[in-house]
Amino acid sequence: MKVNYVISALTTLLTIFFCPAQDEDLTNWDGSVFEPGEQVYVFGNNVKLRSAPKMESEVLEFLKIGEWVQIIEKTEFSWPYNGYDSPFYKVKYDDVTGYILGGLLSIEKKNLNAMDYFFTFSKEGNRDFLNIRNVVGGKYVEQKIPLSHTNVTLHTIGNRGIPNLDGILYVDYIAESCAVEAGGIYLFAHSNGLTKVAELSELSDAGAFYRLERFIFPDDHGGIPGKIFFKKEQGENLDESSLWTKTFVETRQLSWVDGKLVPDYNQKVPN
Repeated sequence: MKVNYVISALTTLLTIFFCPAQDEDLTNWDGSVFEPGEQVYVFGNNVKLRSAPKMESEVLEFLKIGEWVQIIEKTEFSWPYNGYDSPFYKVKYDDVTGYILGGLLSIEKKNLNAMDYFFTFSKEGNRDFLNIRNVVGGKYVEQKIPLSHTNVTLHTIGNRGIPNLDGILYVDYIAESCAVEAGGIYLFAHSNGLTKVAELSELSDAGAFYRLERFIFPDDHGGIPGKIFFKKEQGENLDESSLWTKTFVETRQLSWVDGKLVPDYNQKVPN
């Protein structure tokens, strides 16, 4: 995981300023994420298990959120769903074999504070979202988190020493080229759900600039008991050959109080 908090200035410059440029497009998630034999959980509720990979085919079963199916194969048939062209999957549910639209299946399941969370992507216009659901009192709760791109991994990382916090879900952006967002989104678990508390940026353009934001938690090396230490660093390369740079560093201590992160880590620096 890239949230490593002891990074020397020289390593940062070498890593960020000289990262190779690539042309790969990281944003074209198409729902093709499930492999044969994989156990996958249902994201939708009362999802229709169909007799054929067609929207008008017979319904064999209705599946509730959190039930699981085994992937047999991805079919060549697809249907527009939540902004994406979603393929159908042939699946096995108990002793029944049928077909489910991929967009109704959770890309992953995570557990925090004895509660299961399910995930999928959606798109509105040109904006991607991570949809998160959990079941509370027999009903599901959903929130949509705007994303810079859909090349992400999801991590649960405990409470990292923060009092009155049940755990942390970290949405980790994976960037395989320069000028692509490589930061992440923090959601804190408390009570019966998740609260988005921060979206930290890690961005660079080879040989030109970098921006790095990070949290240092109490359990991390250099952490402060009961506090979250926020550090923001920006740099501009003035002369590549001599590693001459101009940098700006901003730090702040934050607290988790009554379900909120205070003060606002994004508050503008006064003039």
